[in-house]
Amino acid sequence: MGGSGPLICEPGGGGLFLPLFGDAEQHWDPKLRAALYFAGLLWTFLGVAIVADIFMAAIEQVTSKTRPITVTNKEGTSKIYHVQVWNGTVANLTLMALGSSAPEILLAVIEVTSHNFFSGDLGPSTIVGSAAYNLMGILAVCILVIPDGETRSIEQYGVFLTTASFSILAYLWLAYILLFSSPSIVELWEGLVTFFAFPVLVGLAYAVDSGMFSRKASNQRGFVIGLGGGRLDEHEMTKIVTDIKVRFPYEQISKEVLAELVAHEASRRAPKSRMYWRINGTRQITGGKRVIQSDGNKLDEEANPMVNKRLSSSISVDETKAPKSIIAFSSGGKYSVSEGDPFVTVTILRSGELNKAVLVSYKTHDGTAEAGRDYEESSGTVRFEKGEVHKQIKVRIIDDDEPETDEHFFVKIIGAEVAGRLVGKSSGVMVALSQATVTVYDNDLGGTFSFETEKISTKDTRAEVILRVLRREGNKGRVSVDYSTHDGIALNGYDYQAVSGRLHFEDKELVKEIKIQIVPTSAYDDKEEVFYVHLTNPSENATLEKTATGQTQKKLISTVVIINDMELKQEVDSIANILPSINTDKLQVGTTLYYEQFTEAFTVRGEDPAAPPKFWDYVGHAATFPWKVLFAVCPPTMMCDGLASFIVALMLIGVVTAMIGDLAGLLGCVMGMPDAVTAITLVALGTSLPDTFASLASAKAEPTADSSLGNVTGSNSVNVFLGLGMPWTLGALYWGKMGMTAEWAERYPDLAILYPNGGFAVPAGDLGYSVTVFTVCAMTVLVIMTLRRKILGYELGGHTVTKRLTALTFIGLWLTYIGLSVMKSLDSVSESRR
Repeated sequence: MGGSGPLICEPGGGGLFLPLFGDAEQHWDPKLRAALYFAGLLWTFLGVAIVADIFMAAIEQVTSKTRPITVTNKEGTSKIYHVQVWNGTVANLTLMALGSSAPEILLAVIEVTSHNFFSGDLGPSTIVGSAAYNLMGILAVCILVIPDGETRSIEQYGVFLTTASFSILAYLWLAYILLFSSPSIVELWEGLVTFFAFPVLVGLAYAVDSGMFSRKASNQRGFVIGLGGGRLDEHEMTKIVTDIKVRFPYEQISKEVLAELVAHEASRRAPKSRMYWRINGTRQITGGKRVIQSDGNKLDEEANPMVNKRLSSSISVDETKAPKSIIAFSSGGKYSVSEGDPFVTVTILRSGELNKAVLVSYKTHDGTAEAGRDYEESSGTVRFEKGEVHKQIKVRIIDDDEPETDEHFFVKIIGAEVAGRLVGKSSGVMVALSQATVTVYDNDLGGTFSFETEKISTKDTRAEVILRVLRREGNKGRVSVDYSTHDGIALNGYDYQAVSGRLHFEDKELVKEIKIQIVPTSAYDDKEEVFYVHLTNPSENATLEKTATGQTQKKLISTVVIINDMELKQEVDSIANILPSINTDKLQVGTTLYYEQFTEAFTVRGEDPAAPPKFWDYVGHAATFPWKVLFAVCPPTMMCDGLASFIVALMLIGVVTAMIGDLAGLLGCVMGMPDAVTAITLVALGTSLPDTFASLASAKAEPTADSSLGNVTGSNSVNVFLGLGMPWTLGALYWGKMGMTAEWAERYPDLAILYPNGGFAVPAGDLGYSVTVFTVCAMTVLVIMTLRRKILGYELGGHTVTKRLTALTFIGLWLTYIGLSVMKSLDSVSESRR
């Protein structure tokens, strides 16, 4: 190929902004210039990362808008939900992808438009080189950083398949139009197809995400928490409220403070957007304010230092009085005894306040068992000294030789107070369970098994449900019975955890418990789901309880009903109404005032807001301080709903990207390195550095691999469709109108023979070869990732050996791509000089 005019690093040559000192700079020592251009290139990479994150924060403000909708349930009750105007998948593939890929896209556009619509090597090669590093380098890092033994899988696999397939098809399409359709010439229809493939990708991804091709669709209903791009539905919100109430079991927290705690905890748990991880990664490099992420084991006090103060001030007046002792019978107030035993022991428990002596009075009362005939009447007062937590009462049992059915009597607490209490003062004691039931069994038989209750209800917020199996009508010898759970509407693994086994009762043992774990779904919607517990196969010297007609049964069934916690549901509804008014400024990634922006520009921030910044935080801040001050002139992201910041930041990205293009061209020129080599190595790595940190942090922190892997395939597709489709369409339009010119014929003498009418020329040699090599490597990577999912069951992490082998394979493929592409570019330069 031919060319005209001096090179960018020669006297008379130059880019849009550089060299800074004009032709005088072109005579400097090449080694000094190479060092300066390299340092400048690294510095502008940091600059474009900072302004791109401002751009993405503005995008987040635009895409986080919600609108209310009203849904009426089958009972006729209306409920207002807030749904995002932007679908999450569409937002990620359009504005969010544009934000992270803006430097690469603008570099390609600026290169074409600033060079009289002649194509260059820098823009297209940067896009291909960035794609190679994203797919092979970043994936290798993501696989390695997962702690040993942990794994991450893709949850929205349909969306991933869509973006991954398009990322491969995009480069196959490039190879086709450069090498076969119209070799080295991009026709208008080819540019348009490339560009409009982007909305096709967005439409397909949206269709998959919304369940158009399957029954599974992402949830778009619920409470929106616009912190880091996350959202939580009602079910997840109820879990948060439950966890907070568990952390503060004794306080009566006001709804306002509870809503504030919920907002901060939700910001941590909500799935984070691509923007969140990208901004956090850049701020980690530059010593900026991190997007706060609270510790999972404590409330995020850093997010709002007033939470504790407001929490203590919101405790109700009754609860701030002196704490009370809580009195109750043990074993749920159920006791059993054989008529052959001399006495039954009943235990009274004390909890709560233990620093005062407490007096508890009790008295026995007849049931079917009569005092004087079946047991001896008893009454009295027990004294709990300071620190004592239990006392025992013994009631004597009267034995006789007459066969009889089971009988029972009661032990009642008739009074409880703090010792030495003054008249008129509060007792200081709360009786939680005031009556115990004692059942007296015949001691001449092995016994009959029965459930304490045939139906028991439990809330879905409870950790477990306990069923008691009773041994009646005898307690002689060792007996046993099988038990097992069975699905009803409630399902094993989803609503509860199945159990089975055999209960063994020792001689005179009368009660056994079956503990069944309830899966705490914290269901928001009304529900009543059941499962069953069966008793079968009693031992030879025992039987199952008979029917009312006296027939022996082979199976006893107790029904467990799981209901949702209505009180919790009402509390969640009330909190939802308060959430929009919660002040979460400290958790925002954007800004509201210019003062805030300039304050941040002058402030060094560390990883932990409560600790001083570290050495490298100061280094990063010092290196990027001029950029921070310059970009503080962008309108705050909250101004005009983010649109003002969006426009200004996009223009600034264009300016810094043009500087990157100039510096990369100057560096390659003074080092004798082709633009294609500079692009696939330095420029591709530099523009992808924030994405590396974002994917790395996302892979470690998120429970799924969607954010880290979706970032890679989404960016690769967008880079081609917008980064090449846009400038190539503009170039094809321009040269379609201009036709062949003398400059065009001089620059492309070989193509002038094949295309006498000219056209937008994109020489296929180096670029076509690079695209072909990348496509082969990319397909290999995706096949390996698919096999990891099919064979191992996950994409990221796993056993140390397998994840290291996979990562080494990906790094090897990336180095192979770099090596082959560089060799081809150097060969082309050698041939052109002959």
